[in-house]
Amino acid sequence: MNVKLNEVTEVKFEVGPGTNIPVGRACRLTEQDGAIAVRIRYGHAHPGLCRELNGFHRQILGVEGRWAQAWSPADPDRVDSAPQGLGMAQVEWRIVPASKLPAKATCLPLEEKDQFVWMIRLGLATPQLCAEMNAYLARITGDGLWVQRWSDRPDTH
Repeated sequence: MNVKLNEVTEVKFEVGPGTNIPVGRACRLTEQDGAIAVRIRYGHAHPGLCRELNGFHRQILGVEGRWAQAWSPADPDRVDSAPQGLGMAQVEWRIVPASKLPAKATCLPLEEKDQFVWMIRLGLATPQLCAEMNAYLARITGDGLWVQRWSDRPDTH
């Protein structure tokens, strides 16, 4: 398999109609060379949450380069496969009470080596959306499709 490690150029979360989202699902994540997009069905996330997620991802991935995409053009729909359970890294969304976040924050990223938690303000994302995102994240980060990059260690996957 021909895999290359990419800098991430774009991550976009967007709330809209259910176009291209399977029936019964809250979101659809698609991946391209150097980019990822998450389309969220109306009613499952507040637009302000998407704006803040986009800003954080732009900084974390684009500016700081803390994660990279291990891209294989031979498998563009790989994010739709079930997680293999490789456990390379753990990333998850957690719904938390507003008291756990700064006053106006919709979300807050907490990162350490091999683990990343998105604390999502209660009421701004549905439990279904969080569960679906966690399944995507188990596949993407747990199976090494995206790899965490730290200055004190080489890239691994």
